[in-house]
Amino acid sequence: MELRKEVLPMIRSEAIKAFFFKSVLPVTVALILYCIFKSACVKNGELDYVWLWILCGLPFGLHRMCLWIMPGGGSLGGGIALFALNFIIGGVIGGFVLVWRLIVAVWYVPLTVYRLIVG
Repeated sequence: MELRKEVLPMIRSEAIKAFFFKSVLPVTVALILYCIFKSACVKNGELDYVWLWILCGLPFGLHRMCLWIMPGGGSLGGGIALFALNFIIGGVIGGFVLVWRLIVAVWYVPLTVYRLIVG
């Protein structure tokens, strides 16, 4: 016996809700983070894009880290350095997640238009 799954078209409210959560919300959060951290990343009148990428990625990457590096029997300075390293690694991971979410946001624009026309 063969199982068949029917693909039901999305109704308008579901398509608009998915568009809001997948496209509008990540772009808005990225713009707000950019505005917040832009002034902190200006050095000698130039914007340091690497630190901006790390700082904007912090909210997206800290909770996705699977392993935190913990100091073991070291000094207070070593513990603070490892704590800062954890935040930098979380920011780098979050930077990649942020870029991926922005790519998905761009993809959802024509997909939502298609869903609204067909659905």
